[in-house]
Amino acid sequence: MLGKGAKLYGVLRLKCPRCNEGDFYKGHPYSYSDMGKVKENCSECKLKYNIEPWFFQGSYYVAYALGVALFIAVCVLKLMFFPNMGPGTLLISILVALLVFSPIIYALSKIIWINIFVKYDPAFLKKK
Repeated sequence: MLGKGAKLYGVLRLKCPRCNEGDFYKGHPYSYSDMGKVKENCSECKLKYNIEPWFFQGSYYVAYALGVALFIAVCVLKLMFFPNMGPGTLLISILVALLVFSPIIYALSKIIWINIFVKYDPAFLKKK
């Protein structure tokens, strides 16, 4: 399930969707100087990441879905562990969770978006 070639492998390790070896981002998602900066090409298979102008515009929909999933997770955790928590405290906890996890949501949204369009090709590195 998490072996090389699985979509989840490339997404969680922030690797190239075609070869699962080259890095997708220039830096770590929490590195504020390189936050969200995608490399031009894969260092291993030379896949051009920015397929067309404004390609990653669609990743906003994925980021929205991940934000909603985080909201639901915080609400479920609230109901499980703090059932008497008021709505103000819930709002603050959701805002803190969004603030803490927004860089990783942003990074995951772009890598998930490109994985929708680019398939893993294990033979590609052998073709070189």
